[in-house]
Amino acid sequence: DLPFFDVCVANLPYQISSPITFKLLAHRPQFRSAVLMFQREFALRLCAKPGDQLYCRLSVNTQLLADVVHLLKVGKNNFRPPPKVESSVVRITPK
Repeated sequence: DLPFFDVCVANLPYQISSPITFKLLAHRPQFRSAVLMFQREFALRLCAKPGDQLYCRLSVNTQLLADVVHLLKVGKNNFRPPPKVESSVVRITPK
């Protein structure tokens, strides 16, 4: 279980993106906001709207519980050594 928190800001290991996102959304009491860095494709799937090519079960389940906003892209050249994937920062606000 997670301790009480109001705001979460994190750069998570990309391999646990989905489990930690749903653990955060299930956490009670609800947090106010989370600003998280994810692999870009995962972040875009979180934010995808109906009709978008990336719209999927992840988009539906996340947006059922929270508002998700893509804040910014983070290029791989911002890291040393540079990773093989691009990153994005999103804000998740529970409904």
